[in-house]
Amino acid sequence: MTKHSDTALLIINYGTPEKPEKKYVKKFLKELLNSKHVMTMNALGRSLLVNCIIVPFRVKHSLKMYQNLNAKHGMLLKTISESFVQKVQNVLKEKADVYLAMTAGFNLLKDVLKEVTQKNYRRLIIAPMYPQYTESTWGNALDSVYGFFKERFNIPLINTLDVFYDKEPYLESMKKLFEKELLGFDFDRIVFSYHGIPLSHPNSNDYIFQCQETTRLICEKTGIALEKAETSFQSRMSEGWTVPFTDEVVTDLAKEGVKKIAVVAPSFTVDCLETVIELGETLKENFMKNGGTDYKLIPCLNDRDFWVEKFCSLVS
Repeated sequence: MTKHSDTALLIINYGTPEKPEKKYVKKFLKELLNSKHVMTMNALGRSLLVNCIIVPFRVKHSLKMYQNLNAKHGMLLKTISESFVQKVQNVLKEKADVYLAMTAGFNLLKDVLKEVTQKNYRRLIIAPMYPQYTESTWGNALDSVYGFFKERFNIPLINTLDVFYDKEPYLESMKKLFEKELLGFDFDRIVFSYHGIPLSHPNSNDYIFQCQETTRLICEKTGIALEKAETSFQSRMSEGWTVPFTDEVVTDLAKEGVKKIAVVAPSFTVDCLETVIELGETLKENFMKNGGTDYKLIPCLNDRDFWVEKFCSLVS
């Protein structure tokens, strides 16, 4: 990228394999799970567990999942994030040069930071794209940024976007999304599904509170009765994770006679494997086979123009 401004804006997301091929999926899993902010244990134990057990046993299944995703939707997190960054750049023009970075997979954060520092920006704005704070998302991203500059000179002024689950631009964007996606769909319940984290993470209680508040605030903004809303957590790796589990909540609703549900994933701003496959396919199948009749997955904000505009106001 040619430098046009004294300010660089880094839009950071969790990560994705660059392509649905084994070497890229394996690389992504290793980079993701070897982070001390994701696997909270001593370095030696984490390395042995991740590189000798988890990745070798998980890579085949993960590869199959990403191949399924790519065949039906493409590598969503990559392509939508690239589109979002370009749209943000178009809005901000010469106020900032906008970069996309991931904490694992393609466009690795440390590589983007190397490019940024070579251009001697005066100010660096860090924008992790997670509405709520978790150690594995915000903590991981911020540690990578500040760790990068720890031993360096000529450090730019660094500003960080705040968590935005309770900020008006985000809530207004979610309201517009709901108005568009739920038009004509008369649901019995709406399930707010957030990415699960281990309860052993030091901020797990704060995260649970932020998720509950996100549900309440979106319901308040959109006029949805709280009695019709469920807050749950997906993508668990073990029983010691945040509860209730989304798959169990949705199955129970179907067995209790609830016929029509909407599902949304407000801890994600971009659609990915966890939204379109886990929620859009697997969860829907479970709901239907247990008695449900109508299932609506509300997509993420993605690169919608109204969200781009509101996000730029958050940054400003």
